[in-house]
Amino acid sequence: MPRIFPSVLPACATLALLTLTLPLPAQDTAPDTAAHPAAEEAADRPGMAEVEQAWARGDFVFVRDGLKALAEETGTPLAQYRYGRVLIEGRGGPRDIKAAVGWLEKAVAQNHADAATLLAQVLLAEGLDTVPRDPARAADLLGSAATRGDPNAQVMLARLLTAGDGVAPDPQAAFDWYLAAAEQGHLEAQFAVARSYLRGDSQTANVEQGLHWLEQAAEGGHVQAQYFLAGAYDRGTGVEASPAEARRWYRRAAEAGLPIAQRDLGTRYLLGQDVDPDAAEALRWLEAAADAGDPGAMFNLAQGFLAGDVLPQDDARAYRWLERAADSDLPRAMTAQAAMVEAGRGTAADPDRAIALYRRADEAGDRAAAERLGQMAAAGALDGKLAPHRAVPWAAAAARAGDAPARDWLAAQAEDGLRGAQAALGALLLETPDITPEDQARANDWRLRAAEAGDVATQALLGQAYASGADGLEQDYVAAHAWLNLAGAAGHAEAAETREVIAALMTPEQIAEAQARARDLHAAILARTPRTQQTVRGSE
Repeated sequence: MPRIFPSVLPACATLALLTLTLPLPAQDTAPDTAAHPAAEEAADRPGMAEVEQAWARGDFVFVRDGLKALAEETGTPLAQYRYGRVLIEGRGGPRDIKAAVGWLEKAVAQNHADAATLLAQVLLAEGLDTVPRDPARAADLLGSAATRGDPNAQVMLARLLTAGDGVAPDPQAAFDWYLAAAEQGHLEAQFAVARSYLRGDSQTANVEQGLHWLEQAAEGGHVQAQYFLAGAYDRGTGVEASPAEARRWYRRAAEAGLPIAQRDLGTRYLLGQDVDPDAAEALRWLEAAADAGDPGAMFNLAQGFLAGDVLPQDDARAYRWLERAADSDLPRAMTAQAAMVEAGRGTAADPDRAIALYRRADEAGDRAAAERLGQMAAAGALDGKLAPHRAVPWAAAAARAGDAPARDWLAAQAEDGLRGAQAALGALLLETPDITPEDQARANDWRLRAAEAGDVATQALLGQAYASGADGLEQDYVAAHAWLNLAGAAGHAEAAETREVIAALMTPEQIAEAQARARDLHAAILARTPRTQQTVRGSE
């Protein structure tokens, strides 16, 4: 379950959010004081009431023409603001951001707060060809509108103060503006205030106040707030744990279309978590989240079809969902897909493709994929497909997970002279809890072999162990300097830094001896005959 608080709130200054969908308000924050009464009564020009009626019936051509006439002939800030807004939205004709800015500027000059907020939104948008982004001017506009009580301006200004965009960063001022907007019922502001109290971003942490504002936002329909409030009841964070309340809020967020809530709700019905298992409900919500692109829901659906205890057992459907989740870059789905391809479940068995999928999952960071590749290497399934040195990290991962054949494979490769296996075996031995002096000696012998074979990382580790007298080695600055010198010369930055530190503790004679030893070691490494790698297919 994710944390109750998101790390950031989404920014609003994008062109997409300039498209407003609210109807023209019957009243405005700045009254329409008619500067030209005679013009208002002209018979050949529609009045604002007629424009609002046309808006209500969706006649936006009439709206656009009517607002243009009103803006040009009356000069009232309300008409100018509304006409600018229609131009931004592209109602009744093409979008014209540049012209809209001109009309909004006229309304701003007459102290129209909504016009200032909308103009600031335009100036914060990215990628407008006709209007350069100007966060400093936007902040000035928002400051004026915010102080006059416009909650949208207060929220936008809070975002700028949080990010330091156009103004100096000021978390406390940002919180104050969010709180001002929250007290006017602005849902995003209520959610932001809840987050601030619960995380202690700008105020002393106050779980009670945080939950109060989280509940306010959730009750008002803020979907993320509903989801995080569900999490609070689920875990008992600041409230008494209540599976029923958690499920109620998860359902509200799920019904509102939040994929992660749909996934959580569906998974509860799939696993029977605080509710009776229900295949229909599990399928309904998991498929909704999966169709919305949630990889976790895709993966959970696949597991449900594989298990066959709540959902019907269906390998083909499981494979399809795993494939989609893997294509969405979910590492554990890549591993599960590879296992199905390896076993021929839901798809044709294909060992080479399975290996490729496991490798993709390993590169994406899934440890289970590395462990399975290590098991396959130990079983000989990679022979002739990949060179042994490629499989060393996988075998080490499997050995760490307790796979004895993988450890035996590493030992055999180490005995055969594969330096990566020697280094890995030495590291595994040193990780043994309550290691004996005998095992320490064995580990250091393997590390010495790997270092003498030219393994740079092991040279650095060996040098650091000699420098500090760690891992059962006696402190020896000459040996440390020699190995660190070799690793540093090969580009190992940390080794070079440590070498300089211990050099300051050595006599000139010791440094000379260490340098001579490093030259001898380097010459011996160059003289070694490299091991011929196992024959492989392809480019590996």
